[in-house]
Amino acid sequence: MTEATETSPATRVTTVRPVPWWQAGLVFVLLSGLYAAVSFQQYNRMDSFVFDLGFFESVVRDYAHGHLPRLQVTDTATAALHFSPILALLAPLVLLVSSPLTLLGVQALAVAAGVIPLMRAAGAGWIAWVVAISYGLAPGFGALIGYDFHEVALGVPLLSLSLAAMLRSDHRAAVLWALPLLLVKEDLGLTVAALGFVVFLRGSRRWGVVAMVVGAVAFLAIQWWVLPAWNGDTAGFADKYAPAGPADALRVLFDGVGQKWRTVLFLLLPTGLLALRSPMLLIVALPTYGWRFVSARQTYWEPWYQYEAILVPIAVAAMIEGARLLHGRFRDAGLGLAVVGTLLLVPQQALSQAWHADFWRTPARTAAIDQVLDKIPSGSRVAASDDLGGRIALRAELYLIGDTLAPDGPPAPASEFDGVQWVAFDRELPLAQTTAWKGFAALVDSGEFEVVAEADGVVIARRVGE
Repeated sequence: MTEATETSPATRVTTVRPVPWWQAGLVFVLLSGLYAAVSFQQYNRMDSFVFDLGFFESVVRDYAHGHLPRLQVTDTATAALHFSPILALLAPLVLLVSSPLTLLGVQALAVAAGVIPLMRAAGAGWIAWVVAISYGLAPGFGALIGYDFHEVALGVPLLSLSLAAMLRSDHRAAVLWALPLLLVKEDLGLTVAALGFVVFLRGSRRWGVVAMVVGAVAFLAIQWWVLPAWNGDTAGFADKYAPAGPADALRVLFDGVGQKWRTVLFLLLPTGLLALRSPMLLIVALPTYGWRFVSARQTYWEPWYQYEAILVPIAVAAMIEGARLLHGRFRDAGLGLAVVGTLLLVPQQALSQAWHADFWRTPARTAAIDQVLDKIPSGSRVAASDDLGGRIALRAELYLIGDTLAPDGPPAPASEFDGVQWVAFDRELPLAQTTAWKGFAALVDSGEFEVVAEADGVVIARRVGE
């Protein structure tokens, strides 16, 4: 690898001989194809749900109709919303192509696009191909792609561009690419601040202060003002799972230590542990791990969900920098371990489904269910089972009947759904046998609805008189 540094003290930009555009572009095409194919087939197999595909479809639908999102759970309760105004950019797309596959396709393209700046920053040679594997097959992306759609996917290419600039010592570009993360999710202000801290430590004090101040102020403003105003009386995500105080945070931090170490290992092993040679860049990952590991919600501790995805560009960038700081056998051993570590973890994530023939067989049930869902007119207010809501959320006002009502919780009374015009209920969904779901079934059988169509256990019912 040939490396040189420009002499201008104003720029201090480190350059490497980049991998050719066609090679990075080829990897982008392959990864976007893999991500999209797996996402689309999961949808075809009825493995996409209200949470989270239907949730985000409803948000984008509201933006497309010219108003801020508001998601009904029942007539008197609404779902807590993240701060993700970047989703408004998808509104024109769903107006052109009103399909859940639009969101899934955008997610695939956004995540795959992040590989290009990191491969280019890594430089020509086999390290670029190690980056392609470590990034493209990372467990964090397997979790993201394997579990519907999530807003953090839109932050992945921004963070990749930011950290690629960091690797070039172009701190101005690193900060400017990171600032739009403030529009992706409410916690990413802390990530921007952490990146600014690294920029500050590396000598670009003005840009470091800019990122730290803007990131911290935006985080506090969103948490204390924007989200409470947006969600009204609905408890936000942070309110529901945040520790009660410092002592509680410390206690929770040491709960589930084995789970948390495994989550960190799932991030670092695909880097061949080379990321540890660049601990300064790993500082950017600390805010995300911080809020997750002091949360009372155990699913935040695990590597099986989308929360890891935003950390993948950070780990890969740290791997690249770590490889630059090593030479000879140590460097080659680390890069080899990165490939092996990544491939060893693939069978434990959703992307491994692509290698199973059964995964590509679409059940006949899917087409039958979509046919009966077509009976519901566009614009209707619909209460839908968890596996059905994501299929109609772009054309219906969806009541988020899913795991919002905890499976072991009491059934909501029928009066809570007086505004519902249609019900789409899957009697074969396993959750249908729990207490809360029996209450949902009772809504169908309340006498206020008439069954319009049925197919493979799915009942479509219309309120009498509608």
